[in-house]
Amino acid sequence: MKRQQLALFIGLSLSALSATTLSTTVFASQASDPQTVFNQAYQSYLAAVKADENVQQAAKLAYTSGKAVYGKSDDNTANLAINYAKAIKGYGDELYEQRFALYDEAHTILAANHVKQSIETVDALLGKANYTTSAYKAANFLEEVIGIAKTQNNPKFVADMKLEAATLLAKKFSSKKYREAKNYLEEADEYYQENLPENSLERIKVDFLMASFAEGRKRYNQAIERLNRIVTVFDSNLNFDHSAELTAHSKLVGLYEKQGKSEEATKHCLAIAQMVPWKESQEQAPLYRVNPKYPVNKARFSTDGSVVMEFEVDAAGFVKNPKVLSSEGGSAFEKSAKAALEQWRYAPKFENGKPVSAISQVQLDFKINRH
Repeated sequence: MKRQQLALFIGLSLSALSATTLSTTVFASQASDPQTVFNQAYQSYLAAVKADENVQQAAKLAYTSGKAVYGKSDDNTANLAINYAKAIKGYGDELYEQRFALYDEAHTILAANHVKQSIETVDALLGKANYTTSAYKAANFLEEVIGIAKTQNNPKFVADMKLEAATLLAKKFSSKKYREAKNYLEEADEYYQENLPENSLERIKVDFLMASFAEGRKRYNQAIERLNRIVTVFDSNLNFDHSAELTAHSKLVGLYEKQGKSEEATKHCLAIAQMVPWKESQEQAPLYRVNPKYPVNKARFSTDGSVVMEFEVDAAGFVKNPKVLSSEGGSAFEKSAKAALEQWRYAPKFENGKPVSAISQVQLDFKINRH
């Protein structure tokens, strides 16, 4: 059972599934029968999802018109609420509260219609865990999800939910729920290593999160081991480039540089360069950067500054020969900018299958916090 499918609409009538898709402006003005309005609204929602356009508006209309047909206590209303919550885009407290309220409504309905510990409630519980502002509540919702998973006689589903829990707690509540997240992750990792092939998506996700935990504790060798495993999986088992492989190479550049192992970082700079063509028309993004130090003698006067520099990225991705093109604020900013830039690493330019030196530019801005 795939968790992401839980919130798809359940129990729709055949007439709803076969209804003709019309624009909302047409059916709203021409149809007054609630079932017809909903049928067309839901078809518009499906079309919006397929086209990936105006999904939030369509999901809201399907939810409100469906609620008028099915009432406040039907599974269909709950699933429409989940669909709407997932369609809401953006950030901010108000939007988070709106999502949480929709997931909470869905959970209340599904728990009442089934049993509180039923599989039908999992998606709503995960949504509530994701959008609550309370680390304590999030941990409780996730514990409930894992408890439900254990009733399904499906060890992989349990591991999947533990990975979901670890990911969410690490992302949103790591300072308060680090230990719980780490325990869930280690338990999921143990199951996946014993039961799934090394190139499975689940194992790759666990490796990334394990590497993140290790890096956060400055256990760089452990993080490097996990990320190198991801790179090896792609090199050995998959004959295509993937964003996960690119991310692993990029993180390895940073980790090796933090250890002072620049030559180890080079092969990953080269790997990225082969995957991502050099773009002459835009500023190149560094794979590893050291922030310039704000000059002490400028801090007393709260002076801002900026430095535009031209430099060479050599065939190994090192910065060479940085030159100041223009600056504001004085020579102290120029000196700091140059010292930082010389430590950066880039993916070099490739020509005819070989790395070559190329010229790039960057602007470094210095702003002091006045608060």
